[in-house]
Amino acid sequence: MQHRTAAYVFAMITLLSAHMVQARDYGEGGANRSAAIALDNAQRRHEHWRAIGRLHVDQASQRSRCTGALIDSRDREAHASGPAYILTSGHCATRHSLNFTRDTLVQGHIDFDYFLGNMHRTQRHELKHIVRATMRGADLALIELKTPLQELLDLGIEPLKLSPRPPTDGMDLMVVGAPSGHESAPGLRLSLCAYEGEEDLVEEVFVFRGFYKHRCAGIAPGSSGSPLLDRRSNRIVGVVSTSTGLAKEENRCQTNAPCGIKAGQPAWSADTQYSSPAMGLQSCFVRGQFNPDGQECILRSTLEMTLGEDYSPNTYQRITLDRQGNPVFPTWSWPFSLDTPMYRYKATRSATECESPHYYSDAADAASALIDDPVGPEAGMHFLCIIGVTSQAQRPAREMMKTPVVIAMELAPAGPTRMPELTIDRLNDGGYRVTPYFSTPSLWVYTFKSGAPDTVRCDEQEGYTPHFEGAKTFEASELPIKLCSKAHDLSKQASLPRTDLLEP
Repeated sequence: MQHRTAAYVFAMITLLSAHMVQARDYGEGGANRSAAIALDNAQRRHEHWRAIGRLHVDQASQRSRCTGALIDSRDREAHASGPAYILTSGHCATRHSLNFTRDTLVQGHIDFDYFLGNMHRTQRHELKHIVRATMRGADLALIELKTPLQELLDLGIEPLKLSPRPPTDGMDLMVVGAPSGHESAPGLRLSLCAYEGEEDLVEEVFVFRGFYKHRCAGIAPGSSGSPLLDRRSNRIVGVVSTSTGLAKEENRCQTNAPCGIKAGQPAWSADTQYSSPAMGLQSCFVRGQFNPDGQECILRSTLEMTLGEDYSPNTYQRITLDRQGNPVFPTWSWPFSLDTPMYRYKATRSATECESPHYYSDAADAASALIDDPVGPEAGMHFLCIIGVTSQAQRPAREMMKTPVVIAMELAPAGPTRMPELTIDRLNDGGYRVTPYFSTPSLWVYTFKSGAPDTVRCDEQEGYTPHFEGAKTFEASELPIKLCSKAHDLSKQASLPRTDLLEP
């Protein structure tokens, strides 16, 4: 009887211990959306985040500073470790909206052990090459280090595991990264928030599908590439991509101002971050080596597009009216060629619908192709989906739906362009400084003309010259001056003229 009681107690202790392991809170008891916590590693409290580091990628046009994480790519059954791979955002390594960057040499480094008060003891490791980087649908990059994974393991740097499951409604998440703005106290910071669902996104020419939405505090430039972690397991579910934290609603869908798409219309969400899902990444590795041939590998490139010489991005166009008041719709005006002999396409109101094989067109020649169909008729966001096929007989299939080329255009309703907005300041010497307010897409560029008040007519088109940035200055000796201005939106439609008299 005593033996059975002892066995029962032992079993209960085992079950309770297992429950305690599963219920570990890597968020250290913090509340969601509370201020970000600076992380030190005193008493080795944060050993499980040694593999997250400040990432520097040297590029010809920019020096990208992001966050990256060493991921666990090992094949435990084959006891194979292979190279060390850093997971980060695609835009930290490429700005190509259409194609994959692959097997490209790169210079730069990542600093592990990037903790508060530990800058003199960080472990710097050089980058070797960009294995894959994409901003086509996802925003992910995989970068190989010169240091092999086993050497990092020997140093006690334990890679982060990828979650086998996507987040669920209300799941508690964490972002651990190296945001800028803390130069006096650099180091990783922990931000906490809840999963708020998936959204398709548009940001300038970039179209992202099924991104994870969340609102963690303290996310800033430099947070890009940070792992989005399950708070209970510390496994990677996504990679921080973009945010509306520093943006205005009037700039929605433009650079650094991503917009969601709901029922074909742009939807704005203030102070919100979006992360690229990491689901399917684990299937990109075989025996510890990157191998993108698996059907579920989200870094599997399936299509290469070359744009024609007449290409001009039309991310924002406006319905116009002819002389009879009938609507005139813009066209896609998309010249291209593919690395496949033929292509199929369709237009939708949802980027995710591009992944469905239904309603694609008949196959057409993919050499010097042009899609010039009208866009519309409804105002809102429209998407053009393009897939490559090898023959007229090849039907769209789900295996080719992972990474279609997707182009977005916002179609604005017919109507006037926003009037010019100018700040006019009198200078100490008696002159004027005129500062136009720019705001894409509605106040994209200004045109001005000026001269003697009795000779300049603002309603005449002749004489206007474009002005793209900065202020205009008028000397006191030039006064009086009539200043005429027009604002042009991203569709190049001009506003009515504004007239200002600059008097002595």
